[in-house]
Amino acid sequence: MMLERRRLIKAVGGLALSSGLPRFAKARSAGSPVSSDERALRNALTGMYAEHGVLSIPIHRGGGMHQPENTIEAFEYTWARNMVPEADVRTSKDGVIVVIHDSTVTRTAPGAPDHIRAKPVEELTLAELKTLDVGAFRGYPGQRIPTLDEVFAVMAQDPRKFLYLDYKKIDLDVLSGMVKRHGVDRQVIFTTQHYDLIQEWRRRVPGSQTMIWMGGSQEEINAILNSLRATDFAGVYIVHMHYRPVAGTDAFNMSDRFMLDVQDELSAKGIIVQVQPWNIEDPLVYERLFSIGIRHVGTDFPDMLRLIRTRFFP
Repeated sequence: MMLERRRLIKAVGGLALSSGLPRFAKARSAGSPVSSDERALRNALTGMYAEHGVLSIPIHRGGGMHQPENTIEAFEYTWARNMVPEADVRTSKDGVIVVIHDSTVTRTAPGAPDHIRAKPVEELTLAELKTLDVGAFRGYPGQRIPTLDEVFAVMAQDPRKFLYLDYKKIDLDVLSGMVKRHGVDRQVIFTTQHYDLIQEWRRRVPGSQTMIWMGGSQEEINAILNSLRATDFAGVYIVHMHYRPVAGTDAFNMSDRFMLDVQDELSAKGIIVQVQPWNIEDPLVYERLFSIGIRHVGTDFPDMLRLIRTRFFP
């Protein structure tokens, strides 16, 4: 059985290696390196995980595929495993920031009345949204859409409760005011694929963590990294890359060498690098990533990942 498992792992490894490019060329920065203050803040922020016994493992949509999405109960499930849930935020019709991924409730509240299911979240009031059961579709009836204020109130009681805030369509001034009011500046990780938004956020909340995520081909990911190298990754504390099969092939979008080179480069700058197998439940893929030396792996399947990770990081 173990021999067969090793063969499977080796086979997946060959697919990953065949999908990449030769060792990538780094674009050298023409600008100034980040300041010593910025570097110290970066080290302090990324060092908080070890300080609090938290794993820098993002759990997609709060609790992964086996929990209702974006509920306080799902966040508690992830926090109890010393991991970090992701929250998606939008604004209700009456201006309240609520935690929900989709632009409508069609998928997560299939039992909602038709007149509510058909409307975008921004056209529904908080009172209407609070009537919806968003837990039953995953087997946990009775869970509700939380406001971000409610989530922050829970986090403010425990500095070990970190949260990725995935930017959708919200007012940054309102959001930053909430973060400061609850005193969760360093627990929040502002998350986006847009570097300009990270800069806007840092101007509002200088002590906050940030994560920039990127997908696509290896060439596309490296192009984004090259643009960030020109700034010495100023304002960035976590780089998150999606790892996925290439459609119509047996290959993956990034080679082992590419991922390890990025991890080595950015770790030297005090930046955490995360690799997320996208919609992949196969444990062999996670085992391979850890076996080649990837240290931070995100997932939709936290319990499986936790079991696998303990074999590599006892």
